[in-house]
Amino acid sequence: MNLSFIPVLNQTIILFILIFIGFIIKKKSIITNQMIKDLSGLILNVTLPLMMITAMNYKFSLEMLNNSMLTLIYGIISYAIVIIIAIIFNKLLKPDEAQKGVYSFLIVFPNTGFMGFPILKAMFGDIGVFYGAIYNLLFNFLTWTLGVKYMTSYNTIENKESTTLKNFINPGFISVFIGLLVFISPVKLPNIIYSPLKLLGDTTTPLAMLVAGAMLADIKISEVLGNKKLYILAVIRLLVAPISMILIFSIFKVPSIVKGVLVTLTGMPAAVNTAIFATKYNSDSKLASQGVFITTLLNILTAPLIIYLLMSY
Repeated sequence: MNLSFIPVLNQTIILFILIFIGFIIKKKSIITNQMIKDLSGLILNVTLPLMMITAMNYKFSLEMLNNSMLTLIYGIISYAIVIIIAIIFNKLLKPDEAQKGVYSFLIVFPNTGFMGFPILKAMFGDIGVFYGAIYNLLFNFLTWTLGVKYMTSYNTIENKESTTLKNFINPGFISVFIGLLVFISPVKLPNIIYSPLKLLGDTTTPLAMLVAGAMLADIKISEVLGNKKLYILAVIRLLVAPISMILIFSIFKVPSIVKGVLVTLTGMPAAVNTAIFATKYNSDSKLASQGVFITTLLNILTAPLIIYLLMSY
């Protein structure tokens, strides 16, 4: 694997700048709280599903099929690890009942689609994005099942309806299956269809970063820096999770590209979806944005370390 610290740093800084811009335009009242909620809906229902569909528009060989299965298997293991850690986190640190789901979401779900794909592209090229898309099948399934449960289980009666089977039939979940059909089909999307869908899907990253930054505008920085639980969470999300995968890969032999993609994605900061889902389901969106903010900021320091460890083992 031809890894370099510079592309990782560049992508992280670029995305953090977008968050800062979102913070500024909310401070200047260029966008309102209602606009933030509307943009969150646009991302969840339109741009993110399209990004997933177009990301699966790749051909694959038998070797790639085998590597894809390994990506899913070890991806399941990585999620099992962080789910257990999230349970332990809530039991030991005892956050407020209404915040448990947000903390769990922050720990379990890394920023794969928004931050992970650009970094995979910079580090591994198109093949990295391909395996990242396979891994993201798990992300999409779990966010729309376990993730929704996190955001509603500790919340109001109004949101209990969100945990029903009807909620699982949504644009994000459906896009996984459409993308999978495109992925396994010998006939790929024609350019006349692929290009506009990809163009719209590519707006997910800047829109999501702007929304996350805008959500921070109403929060005092001292509240972010003063929450010790967020620092512990950041260590778990950015160091414990990816290092756990590195240790697992030191025992089992897997293709280097699969190892590189999984460790990189597992070491991403908390998913921007945390803030978006918290807004959608009337959970603690401020805490969610704080978690995204602090993990994205600290990721500038931890990403090179994880890549160094990845190269060393």
